[in-house]
Amino acid sequence: MDVIISFLQDSNYNGLGFSIISILFYLSIYHFVLYLKNKDKFYLFYSTYAFTNVLILVPIPYNVFLQDIFLAFPEFFIQLDSPLKFASYILFSYFVIEVLHLKNHLPRFVRFFNYFTLSGVGIYLVLGALEFFKPELNLLQTFFYFIFLPIYFFVMIYGSILIIRIDEKVKGYILTGSLFLGVGAILSAILTVGQPAEVIDQNFYVYYIGVLVENLLFTYALAIKQREVYKDKLKFQEELVLKLKENEELREKLNQRLQSELDLKERQIVTLAADAESERMARVKANYEREITELHLRSLRSQMNPHFIFNALNSIKVFLIENDKDRAILYLNRFSKLIRLVLESSRKTKISLGEELEIAQLYTTLESIRFEDGIELKMEIGEDVRLNQIEVPPLLLQPFFENAIWHGLMNKAGEKWVKVVLKKQEDGHILSIRDNGIGRKASQEINSKRTMKKESIGMSLSKDRLALFNKNESVNYHFEIVDYSLPEDSGTEIIFWL
Repeated sequence: MDVIISFLQDSNYNGLGFSIISILFYLSIYHFVLYLKNKDKFYLFYSTYAFTNVLILVPIPYNVFLQDIFLAFPEFFIQLDSPLKFASYILFSYFVIEVLHLKNHLPRFVRFFNYFTLSGVGIYLVLGALEFFKPELNLLQTFFYFIFLPIYFFVMIYGSILIIRIDEKVKGYILTGSLFLGVGAILSAILTVGQPAEVIDQNFYVYYIGVLVENLLFTYALAIKQREVYKDKLKFQEELVLKLKENEELREKLNQRLQSELDLKERQIVTLAADAESERMARVKANYEREITELHLRSLRSQMNPHFIFNALNSIKVFLIENDKDRAILYLNRFSKLIRLVLESSRKTKISLGEELEIAQLYTTLESIRFEDGIELKMEIGEDVRLNQIEVPPLLLQPFFENAIWHGLMNKAGEKWVKVVLKKQEDGHILSIRDNGIGRKASQEINSKRTMKKESIGMSLSKDRLALFNKNESVNYHFEIVDYSLPEDSGTEIIFWL
């Protein structure tokens, strides 16, 4: 036991003190490397704290390779002792704050300590500036030992009480290490205060032991912290791998869904293309049918025009045969106007009902001249009817006027008339062409087969033209024939729905 005590008391000469300082130096370098790797602030604070302690302790052991430098500038290193210790306490405090996450657990205490530190540093800098000009005042050591340390001591006691209540795994090692350092410093001070240098050297091992135990406990606490960080990183990596797997599965599902949507879109595009092609073919077909319809209408008009002209010229021939020049000239004038209207209308696919009735009226007038003004044309047009807004195929009505005159009125004695009535209804117009002739049945008995054939051709052409007009104009024009066979009320009525 005496050998051990003798070895400890000789720590400043036998290399024990220097070994402890070397351990602190290597711990400082090691944790600074950890800081560069992990970027955790508690590594940086502990590294600088340990290195500051190295600078404080390195002048004390004898036979140190740097001792010659210290002996060459003794006053400088004596003046440097107080600032280094001041920095050491500050760095130690912020190391504890960071490693125990006191900003989260004790935010109010940390704010108070920040104000305390800023105030202490400010005062220390002001006093340092004053002492630079008047070194004999010894202001820095006085402030550090008699003002800062007592206040700091009570602040640390209060902080330690608060730290005991928080939930941190390494708080026990931090508090125990701090306690060892504090006890070692106090015992060393008690054993060496007022003693000669030889006694101070013999008892300085107590402080060395406190420093060594403190830093070993701090290092162990940091190792636990590092292991927690490693576990957190490992857990994070596992969660990341799990997330990556989930993302991969999600990406696979998304790709499958996108592929399904893509296939659906492709099918839709094919369907749309087919529909577009069908629509295009339908338009082509509709245009083709429209052109066919137009050609058919032209063909029908080409049949209608010679048919009508033949009948008109036949009437003129009768006047010439009878040598009735006045009637022939009047007839020719009216006929030329009628021919002009017929030719103009034959170039159109549709004309207004007003133009169509004008043609019918001219034709009836010509036939009335033929029968020595024996045919009266009666027209009743509703006041709300707009003739120019109703469109019909050209020469639609003329064959019906022709039939009324040639097959109904020509063989009738007495009063002869053709009555036109046009009225407006909610869904269109009703046009009635009524004659008081002998009727179709009596006409069939009188007329020859040729005449009947001519009538059927005109009626058939009108039906075909009206059907084609309906298809081309998307309307539903139609007509029906009503026969009146009573002696006092005979004749034929054609009713159009326009």
